[in-house]
Amino acid sequence: MIRIRSISFLLLGLWLSIAPLAAQSRASLEKKRKKVEADIAANRKILKNTQKQKSATLYKLNTLNQIITQREQLIQNLQLEVTALESELKNKQKELDSLQAAYERERLKLKKTVVQAYKTRKGGQEIAFLLSAKNIRQATRRMKFLRKLSDFRRHQITGIRTQADKVQKALAELNELRKQRYGLLGNQRIEVRKLESDKKDKQRMVTALTGKESELKERIKKNERQVAQLNKEISKAIAREIERERQRQANSAPKSSGGTTTNNSPSASTLTPEARALSADFVNNKGGLPWPVERGFISQSFGTHQHPDLPGITTVNNGVDITTQQGGEARTVFKGKVSAILTIPGQGQAVLVNHGEYFTVYTRLSKVYVAKGQELSSGTKLGQVMTDDEGRTILNFQVWQGQAKQNPAFWIRGR
Repeated sequence: MIRIRSISFLLLGLWLSIAPLAAQSRASLEKKRKKVEADIAANRKILKNTQKQKSATLYKLNTLNQIITQREQLIQNLQLEVTALESELKNKQKELDSLQAAYERERLKLKKTVVQAYKTRKGGQEIAFLLSAKNIRQATRRMKFLRKLSDFRRHQITGIRTQADKVQKALAELNELRKQRYGLLGNQRIEVRKLESDKKDKQRMVTALTGKESELKERIKKNERQVAQLNKEISKAIAREIERERQRQANSAPKSSGGTTTNNSPSASTLTPEARALSADFVNNKGGLPWPVERGFISQSFGTHQHPDLPGITTVNNGVDITTQQGGEARTVFKGKVSAILTIPGQGQAVLVNHGEYFTVYTRLSKVYVAKGQELSSGTKLGQVMTDDEGRTILNFQVWQGQAKQNPAFWIRGR
């Protein structure tokens, strides 16, 4: 009883928080719901692939946190669909009431007309009406009038049949909407129960990880040493690319018009016209670049941040970690040229792609499909994302402006 009551309160709270959003079209809500359901299924599959690693891990916890967030979005979306459907039900009920009222009016009119016609025929009034004509012309006119009256009655009968069909159709549509509402409410109750189960799993995982703080910190430090080595190599590769670009511009321009270079990034005047145009195109697409994997979610964001569930555990990321499915492939987010291919123990291989003043980096690859110097179009497959011993398949994606690190989340489109 307490469990049912808690679910009811949760659903009520969700409804109160999202009622103003109910104006969204039900078609768009259904499309969004199906996408979230597909994402949850994909992330569940990702989590399942790590079950061979029996112990709790940060990766498992982060993946479960993502599933919980998506589950909450799904429940919210279902409530919005229910609200929109209830609005449709009200409108359909009003339409049905109006049709039934119109049908009843037409039925009464027809009944009155039929009764009157019956009385007229039974009393011989129609024949008397014809025989009382003063001449043939008047009798002909009266005959036409009686025919029109008969046609009118037939028209009334056809009209009321049409009205009855409309009522039946509206009633069927209303029943279908009620059926859909019942199904959505059922799905919502199921998702609330799954959410409660996910939160219990998360609590057990947090409890297990809390006692491993020193072990977790040591793993993080080891990973950070590997990442620091990778970033050092990336920085060197970018510096070499900047210098090459400066030399190309210096060799192609008059001595008096050479540009200057900062320590972090080439100035606009040190870029060739082609590189300047490429940089401008890249910037113009900020916030709209495609994801570097077909399917996945950001499991660790850019910068330094403390783990939301484990006090004392701090992580640093120069890009974003994107968790994807096993066998997932990385693809370039914009046209450019492969500047370097790097290999760092523990981090797999990395591909550095030049976009003029900007660079994108794709690390933790087990296989690389491209070669240094290769020209790439947007969406070109770069390689296969590495899956480690814990079953984790994570691409680290970075964006650099010269030597300055950027937050990749600001560059790729939202999901």
